[in-house]
Amino acid sequence: MAPGIWLGVVGMTAGTTALIAAILLLYTRLYSIHHDLAASLLAARLKYALGPAFTNYSLYFPPAEQAWFTVAVWLADWTGLRLDLAPIALAALALLVSTGLAYHIRRRTMGASPLFLLGSIAVLAIVPVLYKNLFGLREHLVVLGLWPYLVLRVSDPEGRTIGWRMRLFIGLWLGATLTLKYLYSLVVLLVELTDAALRRKPGTLFRIENLAAGLIVAAYLFGWLVLHPEQREVIGAVVSAIDANLLSTAANAQRTLVWLVLALPFVGVAVLKRLPLPENAIAAAAIVGTVLAAYIQARWYSHHAFPVTMALFAWLWILHRHIEPVWLVALGLLAAWPIVPEFSSTAQYQQAVRELDAAMAKEGQIIAGKRVGLLAMHPSPFNQYIAMKGAVRWTASNNNAYVASALQDLDRPGNAGRYAPPVTLDDPGRALLHDEMLRLLEDRPPEVLILDHSTNWPLRYLQVDWRRVFADDPRFQKVLERYRPVSEYEGRAVKFSYYERRTNTATPTAQR
Repeated sequence: MAPGIWLGVVGMTAGTTALIAAILLLYTRLYSIHHDLAASLLAARLKYALGPAFTNYSLYFPPAEQAWFTVAVWLADWTGLRLDLAPIALAALALLVSTGLAYHIRRRTMGASPLFLLGSIAVLAIVPVLYKNLFGLREHLVVLGLWPYLVLRVSDPEGRTIGWRMRLFIGLWLGATLTLKYLYSLVVLLVELTDAALRRKPGTLFRIENLAAGLIVAAYLFGWLVLHPEQREVIGAVVSAIDANLLSTAANAQRTLVWLVLALPFVGVAVLKRLPLPENAIAAAAIVGTVLAAYIQARWYSHHAFPVTMALFAWLWILHRHIEPVWLVALGLLAAWPIVPEFSSTAQYQQAVRELDAAMAKEGQIIAGKRVGLLAMHPSPFNQYIAMKGAVRWTASNNNAYVASALQDLDRPGNAGRYAPPVTLDDPGRALLHDEMLRLLEDRPPEVLILDHSTNWPLRYLQVDWRRVFADDPRFQKVLERYRPVSEYEGRAVKFSYYERRTNTATPTAQR
């Protein structure tokens, strides 16, 4: 092998190692992972611990998400890497695959310099960290799949430069990432329909990358939802159990309109400067696709808005070769503006984890390697903490927000500051999630039980105390009798009760 090639291989290896090490250092020293990322990781950890019995206690865990985070659990076990860092390492590898593919395409078609690679890495690594700490979430991984696809569509629209093998690989990569959040297939669909309409070539819909990605997503949905119709019922039940989390139709439409209006200056610049229609139409289609995906989910959390922001950055990249620096700066500031409030809201989550860590250390509570039952309205900060400490969250659901759905009619200004009354879980979805939690606590009691009262989210007025809310639930009261209260903590960001299992109440099932 020629010396130049050897130097290139060594340089790429060193760069890859340095990038992964830098990201892991960030999440070791400064940041805890996102609470939703921790939730999926802990669900996979619980599945790994329970083995085949997991399905007795959790009916909803999408297969693609299950597979990805199970690999993270394996990685942590095999390497000794801290559990919460394993999905970050995997996401960093996915980042390198995505940007490497995009750079290969752009270099082959347009002669791009390494600056394109470095710029791609910077945007796809830094923005999700700043954007309320979304690095490694499903939406981030979907964006990593979409990036080389969009670069391919813009850089080689006629399919004359990039060979079929590379296109097939890009399609497989795109399809695999879309299974993690299949709603974003709308982006690909709208881009392809727009491109085919402008070129008046319906046959372009059947490019090899489209077929590969489409077949993967179709096979995934067929195997998950068609061959297992009970999963459709479970999804319906889960959706009905989070009604309090969903925006009203008016509020959802308003958020959608705001994001579409944010894209109008990009349209205006493209029209004013008479820029190439195909490229800008593809960018506009990507914006509409990400907005529609968020609208369908009707929540507009940070991770739902993040793909829209990244689509704006993609459009900025498309425009940058055609417009003056002043326009580039103005549109860049516009695309980056949503990051500002998201970054500012990150601090409260990091502070809550640090406060929880300090509180547990002060009380001498060590949960490493233990099974921890958790009741919480919001996943943070306990999900991050449990993952960071290498414990197993002994509840399958992300949180118990289904309680908010049962209380939302009482969540009025007149009840501000009052404790919520005991709930009746008549709705099948709410009852299903509650029963899953109780059965696991009954059959296989964990060593530790934590009742988190840090937040009442998504309720705005009522206060939730789990002992009051489930006061009329004999099953929960019987579970609670198995535990002795050890400590109560109330600080600025964290409030919780810590229980340990009474040694004289272990059942034969628990001892197994």
